[in-house]
Amino acid sequence: MTTIKLLISVSIIIILGCSETPIPKPHGFPRIELPIAQYENWESNCAFSFRKSTSTTIETSNEDSCFLNLIYPSLNAKLHFSYIPVNGHLKGLIDQEYKLREKHNQFSSSVQEKVFQNPSKKVNALLFNITGTKAATPLQFFITDSTNHFFRGVLYFNTSPNNDSLSTVIEYIRTDVDTLIESFSWK
Repeated sequence: MTTIKLLISVSIIIILGCSETPIPKPHGFPRIELPIAQYENWESNCAFSFRKSTSTTIETSNEDSCFLNLIYPSLNAKLHFSYIPVNGHLKGLIDQEYKLREKHNQFSSSVQEKVFQNPSKKVNALLFNITGTKAATPLQFFITDSTNHFFRGVLYFNTSPNNDSLSTVIEYIRTDVDTLIESFSWK
């Protein structure tokens, strides 16, 4: 008799307790506080100078190196920069940039190119905006004077790529890269 009462009680609780259909909650993403966009001039012993965000730091492997990382500590990101003298191999350097971009095509939904030119400073640049949730880098670019200098940059995050959730950060850094390219000058 006790078993029957217990079974009836449990059945009533189950029937009455499950009257609402459960609704899963959407995934939430942490709120990202973007730094205020302020810029400062950056110069070194390298063959170039540019304006960078004051919220970033420059990291080099050694003092004389022109291979740099522009670190965004609060955004967990970095722009990796490489400077290469052209030495008559401009076409090969540009072809290499396109090959690197092509590697991202299998993970991207589109690649948009943006051209920058400043003839008075001999600055010619091409920026690749790579969209897609699994692309390893959403942004890469190169700058050249077409004769002596070649400078390239690639954006990396210290996290697995999910460019949908990082879109506001990517857009913020893209604005910084636009400022960098527009202010870029050769020495």
